[in-house]
Amino acid sequence: MGSSLFGDLLDEPEAEPIELRAHQEEALVPILRALTLRPGQVAPNGLRALVQLATGTGKSFLGAVAGQRLVPHGPVLVVVPTLDLLVQMIGSWKQAGRKGNMAAVCSLVADELPLDVPGTTSPLQIAHWIHESVTKRRPLTLFCTYTSAGAVADAYEAWLEKTGAALAPLGLMLLDEAHRSSGSLAKKWAIVHEQGRITAERRLYMTATPRIWMPPKRAAKREGAHDPLPEELAVSMDDPAVYGRQVHTLGLAEAVDRGLLAPFEIVVLELRDPGSDRAAAETQPVPWGAGAGEAEDGSEDELPVERIAAIQAGLLKVCSELGLERCITFHNRTLEARYFSETMNQTVERLHDENPGTYPPEVWAQWLSGEHRVDYRKDVLEDFGRSVEHDGLSLRIISSCKVLGEGVDMPNADSILLQGRGSMVDIVQAIGRALRLNPGEGKIARIVVPIFLKKGEKPGEILESDSYGPLVKILTALRSHDARVVEALAVPQNSGRRTSGRSAEAAFAPGEGAGGSGSGAFTLPVRFQSKVGEDALALFVASRVLTGEGAYWREGIAHCYAWNEKYGDLDVPYAEKVPIEDADGNVTGLTFPLGKWISDRRAEYSEGEMPGHRVDQLESLGMIWAVSAARFEMGLSWARTWAREHYGSLAVPARALIGNDFALGQWLARLRTAAEVPAGEPGELNPEWREALAEIDPYWAPRWPIAWQRAYVAARTWWQEADGRVDWAALTPETVFEGEQLGHWVAAQRGMFADLEQEQQDLLVAIGIEEDPALAQAAAVKKARKAAAAGRPKKPAVSQADRFALGVAALAQFVAREGRNRPVPRAHVEVLERVVVGPDAVETTETTPIKLGSWVGNQRTRRGSLSEEQIAALAEHGLVLG
Repeated sequence: MGSSLFGDLLDEPEAEPIELRAHQEEALVPILRALTLRPGQVAPNGLRALVQLATGTGKSFLGAVAGQRLVPHGPVLVVVPTLDLLVQMIGSWKQAGRKGNMAAVCSLVADELPLDVPGTTSPLQIAHWIHESVTKRRPLTLFCTYTSAGAVADAYEAWLEKTGAALAPLGLMLLDEAHRSSGSLAKKWAIVHEQGRITAERRLYMTATPRIWMPPKRAAKREGAHDPLPEELAVSMDDPAVYGRQVHTLGLAEAVDRGLLAPFEIVVLELRDPGSDRAAAETQPVPWGAGAGEAEDGSEDELPVERIAAIQAGLLKVCSELGLERCITFHNRTLEARYFSETMNQTVERLHDENPGTYPPEVWAQWLSGEHRVDYRKDVLEDFGRSVEHDGLSLRIISSCKVLGEGVDMPNADSILLQGRGSMVDIVQAIGRALRLNPGEGKIARIVVPIFLKKGEKPGEILESDSYGPLVKILTALRSHDARVVEALAVPQNSGRRTSGRSAEAAFAPGEGAGGSGSGAFTLPVRFQSKVGEDALALFVASRVLTGEGAYWREGIAHCYAWNEKYGDLDVPYAEKVPIEDADGNVTGLTFPLGKWISDRRAEYSEGEMPGHRVDQLESLGMIWAVSAARFEMGLSWARTWAREHYGSLAVPARALIGNDFALGQWLARLRTAAEVPAGEPGELNPEWREALAEIDPYWAPRWPIAWQRAYVAARTWWQEADGRVDWAALTPETVFEGEQLGHWVAAQRGMFADLEQEQQDLLVAIGIEEDPALAQAAAVKKARKAAAAGRPKKPAVSQADRFALGVAALAQFVAREGRNRPVPRAHVEVLERVVVGPDAVETTETTPIKLGSWVGNQRTRRGSLSEEQIAALAEHGLVLG
């Protein structure tokens, strides 16, 4: 045991200076800063930092350079997920200039490792290497998998047990593909986080996918129930106590913008499901491949051979149309990968016979699985990377099953085919294969996603159909690489350019990235074979990928989309219900309560329960979030409904409910209270709200008691329903109408007529209620007695002639200012100013507000009781009663 495994170390020459690319230099600076102790700083849990770099941008090499800079003369532990990547990582660290001893803590034997790299899982041997590296200040680099990291923890425990002293800490522990290190702390590999088990001065977590999102669950829920955040974080790296602060991020979109990765697009193959719609499936090219069911062992019967043949034909069509050269198809079963590959040329032959100008007579097709030997896999991948000059085959397709994992180097593919099956981790890593296309090759990476439509489903109906589930899963996996790429798809684009089949060449022009002259903003094109509406993809992504809402949310947001298309906003009245259509676009007779649905969303927002992506989605459709404004709009909608049913009046009883649950009476009472607050003082009523209610009923908040207005509305309703033929003098005192003591009230108004406000008198006269001299005399006597007893002077009466003269003066002033052709708004108030000479001969200016709009309306109503002189006076100022 000891250093003899490495041989005698000689002083090694200084390594050549390492040249990093610009984006790697940018990342290196914050890494070194975050993992270097500051004066007085204490880090009992070790310094920790998290870095995200898009796949294919040299993350492993950067980690090696950082390790060399941080710990040039001490022990470093590099942790990776697979043995294949472990061997590859040894080469990356050597390339980065790492000198000294290297060893593998894993199950690989000598002939599977580089000649100068021994392997062991012996705790004491590992402990001795670490101790020797620290005491002799010599570089040591250990490589292990997450599974074998426990052997390193055992080394610290074994050394303490043997020597009684703690083993020196690692200078650095670098965790590559770090998303594999998170999840349940009960898992075996979670030991890599525990400072008490593996002591390290620094931990550097590096990943291309900081989160791996599971596709949203779509369990049935009670209609209208609020869903919690539906995304399930299968692998979360949000805890800075474990992973440290994320010190640098280079996302997928930015990597494309900067020319580090080639742009890519998603191509959706919309196929017919042979199982549910066989007649339609038979019209597809090569509906099922030759040899189906002919295998002697019956193995083909275990596969969906008809679907496979349809996928093969669709993939070949895409490759021919786009000039693709290398494609990887991913399968979650070895049997399917093998069948897909071995029958590929049968499908090719059929297509070539039908259309020799489009399809080649033969393609290169092979398959690989984790069961193949490493040397065989190497040979197949080398052949996959060859060009047409080698064998004359212009298209090479390799079908794989759980073999082309994360971080493993292989020839670049310009396309991959994903069926949306298997684990999310596998899908994320499969996408990484397509994203590694080198920029400058003149190619666009394509992610081909087949979906199978069931009988009755139409291509392009992505909001309604559940058959687009595989696309949901692929977009969810892409979100793991760069959430912004997918979230940007959820923003509606009025141009519809993301859903119209636009190619990625138009999405990203070379040279427009950082330092270029263009915007450099990469957007992910999604190419459908069918026509998809302008904003349908945005709603699909938002409701199916980002949130995974239940059917009630999806139905609501679909109606919002339709409303916005028609009206340009989401200003939906609370009581509004929209018709529900079936799959064929026929109205079912049922309705959806869109106004209430939107009101519920506003309440959810006001309580802080709405996720940000929901907020963005609704705002993009014109949502207004102000809670008070939302409640007012809801109340205003109900006020309009009430007024339509009550002759335009808002004299609502205090306890009146509408729509079974909206307290309209209380709502209006609160607004009337606010209307009494002077302008500019706290609590005043919003002028726009006041005007909106006045447009419904100018007397919704009168200067007199609302009880008087309510009784007046009852009298007016009586008068209207009698077609204006009412003998008020003959009305018995016992008459009750709509809950009002109408007989008593009318008699009281006729007796106290002179004491009413001018507008009250005008309103009464408009429906034929005028002063009764006898009742007025009795009321005057009664009032005089009360005034004398209270020592109060009687209010001077204003004659009807004087009130009419004031109205004419206000009308003349309005016409002089606005012109004869402009009608007087119903809620308009005209302010008259006149000079008054007091008893002491002092002149003062007195202002009198005249509700001109109401007064004009009253003159039209009481035309029959006006004199010819009054009618002429009105006509002189443009008010012709006809």
